Amino acid sequence: MPRIDCRYCGKELEYKSVRDLPYFPFCSERCKLIDLGLWIEEKHRIEEPLTPEREKELGGEGTGTKDRGL
Repeated sequence: MPRIDCRYCGKELEYKSVRDLPYFPFCSERCKLIDLGLWIEEKHRIEEPLTPEREKELGGEGTGTKDRGL
């Protein structure tokens, strides 16, 4: 049987079909809501690459990744 880990707590979930997991890809409503809250608080986010035009709009500050060695 296929197995996945809950996206929030890491609990291993075993299933025959995705229908077996009502909160897929989470193990419970609690983990699903906690994850949603992290997105709402912008602790999770999807960023787009910084273009030269956008960097100029930000005043040339950039992302600071060079300073952190990233």
